[in-house]
Amino acid sequence: MTCVMQLICQGETLANRNSRFPFDDPLTEVSQKQAQELKGCFGPFSKTWTAPDQAARQTSRELGFLSESVLELAEAGYGRWKGVSIKKVIEQDYDTFQCWLSGEAPPEGEKIAQVMARTGIWLSRRVSDRGIHCAVASSTVIRAIVIQVLDAPASSLQHIDISPLSTTLLRSDGKRWHVVSLGNN
Repeated sequence: MTCVMQLICQGETLANRNSRFPFDDPLTEVSQKQAQELKGCFGPFSKTWTAPDQAARQTSRELGFLSESVLELAEAGYGRWKGVSIKKVIEQDYDTFQCWLSGEAPPEGEKIAQVMARTGIWLSRRVSDRGIHCAVASSTVIRAIVIQVLDAPASSLQHIDISPLSTTLLRSDGKRWHVVSLGNN
């Protein structure tokens, strides 16, 4: 039997809604209700994990999961940009923002390659697991996992859309991971 990993994108936060960089934001009320309505639609899973961020933990809880919090699945570090609107960052630091789009780190933040590396370490520990498993994380983390599995460049992150509460499915043959589906609602 192979391992199947269902990645569930955390629900929408005010950072998503207001186009700003995340800063450990909670779910919006609407997203909490949407996650509650999905309770029982997923699983059963052999094991569930969640990012340590507030929105991921809330999503996991609203879906009815008893998930283990995993630091490697944490939202990307946005450094001085956390909580700041994307529009303001572009206006004040356009060149650095363009470098970030290609995978560089924001000021005092984390490169996408670093997010790929830490999620890749976590995922490689799961490659020989058996059964159906689940992880709840942000869209950035899920996109980093996907481009890491595909061995794509860090700049590819900006070309993948993952909606809140969507699912991405990976399958392992015991040696490596394969992307089965991406961002299904």
